[in-house]
Amino acid sequence: MNHDLSEEVTLRRSEELAALQAYYDDDLLPSLTPPSSSSFEDDQVQQQSIALAGPWFIKLGNTSLFRSGSSSSSSMPTLEIRLPSSYPFGTECPTPILHNVIMKPQIKEELLQELQDMYEIDMDVGIMWGERCREEICMLEETSCTPQQQQQQQQNDDYITTLADAASAEAHEGKNGGQEVQTFIPPTTRYNQPIRNFPTSVINNSKYQREIIHTPPFHPPKSGAAENMIAHVCEVTCIEHVYWALAELLFNDKKVAKATHNMFAYRFHGEESTLVHDNDDDGEKGSGAKLASLLEMSGAENVLVVVSRWYGGQLLGSARFKWIAGVARIGLVQGGFIKGD
Repeated sequence: MNHDLSEEVTLRRSEELAALQAYYDDDLLPSLTPPSSSSFEDDQVQQQSIALAGPWFIKLGNTSLFRSGSSSSSSMPTLEIRLPSSYPFGTECPTPILHNVIMKPQIKEELLQELQDMYEIDMDVGIMWGERCREEICMLEETSCTPQQQQQQQQNDDYITTLADAASAEAHEGKNGGQEVQTFIPPTTRYNQPIRNFPTSVINNSKYQREIIHTPPFHPPKSGAAENMIAHVCEVTCIEHVYWALAELLFNDKKVAKATHNMFAYRFHGEESTLVHDNDDDGEKGSGAKLASLLEMSGAENVLVVVSRWYGGQLLGSARFKWIAGVARIGLVQGGFIKGD
C-alpha cells in the first residue's frame, strides 16, 4: 500500500515509474509470478500499488540461457529492487536482488555491491541499475552461448555486414562517384545511429586535416552514473573539412566511436560566399536541429560542432537538449567561435 509514503516520495516515485514504464514497457513486471485472475480494474489497482511502493521487477535478458522449458515471468532473469520508505530522498539504499541468473557467487556479489555503491541521495536507480545488469547479462550471453545462439549471433553479425556492404556499394555507385570509401559501423543498432561512409581520398588527405578542440566531460545533474557529454569543435570552410573531422573522431577516438550519439551541426561560407549548413541527430531525434539553431542564433560561422553523449541509464527528458546545447556552447567559446557570457 502507498499510504506509508510521504507526498514528496509518492510524487517522485510516480515520475520514475512513468519513466520506467516508457523505457521498459512489458519488461517492467508487477511481480515474479503472474497475479491471480481478477477483474481488469483490480489488476490495474494492484499493479499500480505494487509498482509504486515496491518492490519493482525488471526483466533482464534472454530466458533460454538461464532456464529451459519455461518463458513465464517466474523463470525470467529478473532484477528485483526493494525500496525503503524514504527512497529516493533518504540515506538508506534500495536493495537489489537478482532472480534466475546463474553467475559465479563472487561476480554476483560484486555486481550487487556495485549497484549499491552507485546510489546517492535524490537519485533514481531503476533504469541505471536495470541497464547495468542487462550489460552484465549480455556479457554472460556472449561467453555462454549455446551452438544455436552462436549461430543466431553469427547471422546477426552477417546482417550488419551486409548492411555495411550495401551502404558502401551505394556510396561507390552514387554519392561518392565511384570513390573508395571507409565505412563506420556503430557498435550497436539499439540507438538508431546510421552507418556512415567517408571518401578515403578526403579523410586520408592531409590538406583537409583540422585541429579539433575538445571540452572537458560534463555530467548532467541527476543523470545516470555513466552519463557524460563532450563537445568537439573545429574550423571548417568546405565539406571536405567536415568529412575529415567526423572521420577522425569516429575512426581514431575509441571512446567517441562507442558514444550513444554523436550529433553534429556545421555552418560555413562556401564558393561565392554561399552559406552551407546542415545537421545530423545521429539517433538523438531533434538534437541536430538544436545545435543548428545554436550556431545560427550565436552567429557562429565556419565551424563544425559535434556533441558526443554516453547514455547513463537515467532518462533526462527534454532537459537533455539544454545540456547538449550548453556543452556545445562551451566548445564554441573555448574554440573562439563565439564570445562567452
